[in-house]
Amino acid sequence: MNYEQAFLWGTGSISLNIAEGNGRWHAKERKNFFWIARGSDFECVPLVELCRRQKLMTEETCAELKAELEVLSKMVTALIKGTDKREQ
Repeated sequence: MNYEQAFLWGTGSISLNIAEGNGRWHAKERKNFFWIARGSDFECVPLVELCRRQKLMTEETCAELKAELEVLSKMVTALIKGTDKREQ
């Protein structure tokens, strides 16, 4: 698997785990899928950097993707925290 394929797999994993988490009834299960999505998000950051270093993307694209991944990680973290609040 090359860096581009790994990045596509990782981004797909983020959205699929969020979707599956939202489909779960029990908070513990839901939260687990959100944690997996967050981990996939963090895996994508070095992949973006590796793609940039290999000249597979521009500096600008790399910076944009990193910024979007940072926003996404904050959103997934909010989902995790929201699940904690729903349990109480």
